[in-house]
Amino acid sequence: MRQPADLRPYQQRIATHLYENDEAMCVLRPGGGKTAAALTAIVDLLKEGVIRHALVIAPKRVARVVWPDEIDEWAHTTDIRYAVLTGNQKMRWGILHAARFREMTIVGIDVLPWLMKELDQLPASDPLFDLLVIDEASRLRNPTGVRAKSLARGVHKWKMVWGLSGTLRPSGPLDLFMPSRVVTRGKLWGRSYWQWRKQYFYPVDFMGYDWKPFDWAEDKLNAAIAPLCITVPEGEMPVVTPTIVFDKVELPPGVRAQYDDMRRKLMARVEGEPLLAASAAVATGKLAQMANGFVYDEAGKGNLLHTAKREWLEDLLNESVAPVLVIYEFKEDLEMLKDEAEKATGQSLRYLGGGVTDKQAAENIADWNAGKLEVMGLHPASGGHGLNLQFGGADMAWISPTWSPELWEQTIARIARPGQTRPVVVRVCVASGTVDEMKLDRVYCKMSAQEAFETWLKRYHAVASAVAAG
Repeated sequence: MRQPADLRPYQQRIATHLYENDEAMCVLRPGGGKTAAALTAIVDLLKEGVIRHALVIAPKRVARVVWPDEIDEWAHTTDIRYAVLTGNQKMRWGILHAARFREMTIVGIDVLPWLMKELDQLPASDPLFDLLVIDEASRLRNPTGVRAKSLARGVHKWKMVWGLSGTLRPSGPLDLFMPSRVVTRGKLWGRSYWQWRKQYFYPVDFMGYDWKPFDWAEDKLNAAIAPLCITVPEGEMPVVTPTIVFDKVELPPGVRAQYDDMRRKLMARVEGEPLLAASAAVATGKLAQMANGFVYDEAGKGNLLHTAKREWLEDLLNESVAPVLVIYEFKEDLEMLKDEAEKATGQSLRYLGGGVTDKQAAENIADWNAGKLEVMGLHPASGGHGLNLQFGGADMAWISPTWSPELWEQTIARIARPGQTRPVVVRVCVASGTVDEMKLDRVYCKMSAQEAFETWLKRYHAVASAVAAG
């Protein structure tokens, strides 16, 4: 069992910062040890009687796996009496209202609206309102999201609020408002996102969908939020730098024609039947499916178009000499992965994603980290935050890039984190001349959505001109 002395010096500083501040934000790269630092501060506050209880809100599987594991791992935290709020509504109610018999309650963000309604019934003096810890506070960045709005309405009841985040502003400065609104109870920039946005940003399109900060705004925003935050200087944290490898595959000519029809006309023929996209946004989703080898029809049936990525996956799994964590996006990707994993290993695929129970997910994580699995599947939305998967392997493969810069960074950080003892290699399958390239510009080249789109258009037209010129 690890001792308090095993904490890194910067973790001790983070613990002190949290301990000393009623409102605080820890911004630390994934895998840096935010959880252990926060637990250390919580233990000190409990011992000194400053708080009676800590309520922790975290991504679902982080709440049910990571926080309990961290509590049990450290000698100075293992005595914390805690409970994870799980089960049906009746079970959750019973666990919540027995909070006086423990020091910590851990809850998944997926039940946050229900939780806030239950807490509305409690008096302000209840121990549940002593300390609120929000793990991966960037999950609350959507100002119109039900979870963020429900927490923002009731957060004033807590005496202390801390936010923890590996990627506080994954898509830009607009992401800063809601996490800060919650942690400071609206004291930093007020309570209205729309007024704040109008003050610091301007619309760049006629409909007001895309906003950019005024030239002077980012420095002012950063200066305002800086006193709230603690982070770690470059060079002090252990660095695990992954090697990123891009594997290109080509669409067959027939599929390329279908793809171009969908891109230009929002329509393509699949098995002789017309497939229509109601808008450019819907067409973009269809194009992402086509790049992966299939497309869903109006009835939701996946129609096979090509096997380029299946062949890539087959070669990858057959040639691998170490466990591989394979990242998938669509249900059809998962079915393909199940087939290829069973052929390569002789075992049924274990994965983290939709349809996997919490119990099975915990078993999958434990078996992966114990080195028992040659292949495991992972959907970024189900495991992109907080999970420690570095002990089971150092090889990751993406069937296609994601659109989300946050999920890209967070998912890679499941294996590229302190404690990893092997070189991390991340392979990404990219269908040439498709939206895969736009996704990659977005998440790897750190472009805005508009810049990624414009870059992709330039690349596409350059290739088209070259082909036309012979």
